[in-house]
Amino acid sequence: MSGRATKKPELTDNPALAVIILAAGQGKRMKSDRPKVLHELMGRTLLDHVLHAAGFLSPRFLVVVTGVGASEVERSAPPTPNLTFVRQEQQLGTGHAAASAGKVLAGFKGSVVILPGDVPMVSPQTLLDLVAAHKALKADLSCLTVSVPEPAAYGRVIRDEAGWLMRIVEARDATSDELAINEINSGLYVFDSLKLFEALAELKPNNVQGEYYLTDTVSEFRARGYKAAAVLSPEPDEVQGINDRIDLARAQSVLRSRINAAWLAAGVTMADPSTTHIEATVRLSRDVTLGPGVVLTGNTRIESGASIGPYACLSNVQVGPGLMVGPHESYSGAVLYLGRKTRRRPVRRSFLRRRV
Repeated sequence: MSGRATKKPELTDNPALAVIILAAGQGKRMKSDRPKVLHELMGRTLLDHVLHAAGFLSPRFLVVVTGVGASEVERSAPPTPNLTFVRQEQQLGTGHAAASAGKVLAGFKGSVVILPGDVPMVSPQTLLDLVAAHKALKADLSCLTVSVPEPAAYGRVIRDEAGWLMRIVEARDATSDELAINEINSGLYVFDSLKLFEALAELKPNNVQGEYYLTDTVSEFRARGYKAAAVLSPEPDEVQGINDRIDLARAQSVLRSRINAAWLAAGVTMADPSTTHIEATVRLSRDVTLGPGVVLTGNTRIESGASIGPYACLSNVQVGPGLMVGPHESYSGAVLYLGRKTRRRPVRRSFLRRRV
């Protein structure tokens, strides 16, 4: 688990920054009628997690490229500053998807961050660090990379002798020597905006899939004499894409541990963090105590000094300061305050009392 999980990133103000989130794919391996980016993880959709992290960059433009299930994806997005949707009518690859955002960013001069819509564990701090590294290196293109013991189907990162990024090879197009490389492409980039769309216009679908790969912009940048950097991240879990239900389950385990660690650091007591489930949308105050097996979901709010008994389940519930919810109790859409009426579901007084 990353030690940075509890670090609170600072909001930035970047009028010369744009973000493109690629959310057009179907996700066939999910075996679902729902668009992949709308599958839920710890209380938010995959896309919502990425939007939340991208928001810490305070971009001037935030463009989400939709395709499969476009209307559903667009309706589901939470209110987000500077958010615009662009539809990729034909799914012709990641390069084609990024080019679709050109109509919104025409004439924009600055840096463009490109993110996959299915990397829900990426932290705001990692995005801030990537943008900072891009500026420090004075690069025209920066790609976030990670080193993993089993790269599997991920694109391999090829560096030149000086360590600069030379090209990215998709696994299906790689040679045996290239497949032996452990440094892989995360799918997260920062580009100079004008140079990005110049390069996208030159892409050719010369690959097994017959698609326009965003990764091919690296070779195009190098051919034009532009500087391309590979920024190695120490956080491989953060850039794990969600391709199937197994990935989703693994991500849930990692993210649950990260959320619990953050609340522990913030002054919440948990009898057994390994069995405590707190969705990303829940808010807790200091000195809240949670018994083992507690499940907190939705817009649940628990105020200071409250105690939630073992295996209690609260969904969209407000719990007042100093109150106790008994073991195995379950409430949904309720307001639990002494001296205040509850909504939707009555509260049994035997389990609602002020702590001594």
